[in-house]
Amino acid sequence: MTKPPPVPLARAATRVRTALQGLTRRMVPPEVGVLEVMSSFMATHATYALTRVGAADALASGPRTAAEVAAEAGTDPDATYRLLRACAGHGLLTRSGDRFALTALGRALVSQHPGSMRPVVLMIGDPRYQAVWGQLPEAVVTGTPRAEAVHGVSMWELLDREPDYAAVFDDAMTRLTALDWPTVAAAYDFTPYGVVVDVGGGHGQLLASVLGVAPAARGVLLERPALLPHAERHLREAGVLGRCRLVGGSFFDTAPDDGDLYVLRRVVHDLDDEQAVAVLTTLRAHTPPGATLVLMESVVPPDGGPHFATSLDLDMLLFVGGRERTEQEYAALLERAGFRLTRVVPTVSTVSLVEARPVT
Repeated sequence: MTKPPPVPLARAATRVRTALQGLTRRMVPPEVGVLEVMSSFMATHATYALTRVGAADALASGPRTAAEVAAEAGTDPDATYRLLRACAGHGLLTRSGDRFALTALGRALVSQHPGSMRPVVLMIGDPRYQAVWGQLPEAVVTGTPRAEAVHGVSMWELLDREPDYAAVFDDAMTRLTALDWPTVAAAYDFTPYGVVVDVGGGHGQLLASVLGVAPAARGVLLERPALLPHAERHLREAGVLGRCRLVGGSFFDTAPDDGDLYVLRRVVHDLDDEQAVAVLTTLRAHTPPGATLVLMESVVPPDGGPHFATSLDLDMLLFVGGRERTEQEYAALLERAGFRLTRVVPTVSTVSLVEARPVT
């Protein structure tokens, strides 16, 4: 990923892009605009297919015909041509005569691309993910998550039951952490903290990144025991295991007592308000008076303007019953748990850093 631009510049560019999109929508009859909105799911499935069948990888070496792509991917030549033609219309490919080539957008789908979004595309396009989104009307009526209605078990139980989907999910989460990290590192200084505790830190990717920019710090990872071997391996490969302590347990029940900085990345948005307060209250009981808490979350803008957080909020409703929140809502949660919100640090990605300190 290239160096992130300054936040004010990124926000100005987003406002311009949003204004142009709004202007485009107003230039067509409302009926046509509705059709365009409703057919956007086709772009999702075309992108997934291009990635899933290996067509994007087949184009990685340069322009090729549909027949050549089909021969390498093992797909039907005519159907492949039709897929490539559609993906060109979505800006993933260019076309010159009978040859197709990847655009910068399309190259992000290639397996070996440094900034590959392939894991995220494979998660979002997976039928098991899409089926739950098909339950959005029912979720709006009931106000409850729908993964169990579709799969017979909760989202977390589904990941335990189907290892292949768990692998897809874990790869996507790893990629999204890596996508956020450069923008987080550019916006927040981790060097003042001696002990960094990653609460619910999964495979340790975030903790490894923090320790990479804070070479004097030590790290503590709190995670379910089943995930600790994976985290140990990742932290060893990152060269920081010698500065780490791994603690098995649930953040509902316990937390390390010796942190200077406690970090939760996209943990609180998985939880409803009562669950979130329970986790934060447990954390407060173990947080030293001078420590800092940082929640890395998408923060819903107060003006209701376009933001990825509002779509992600529906994802949380559907899959786990969680929610995205405004700054004021985070302040209220933190206050109930014994913390005081000190600031919200925006980044140029979809994540912000909600910083708080314990009330003494």
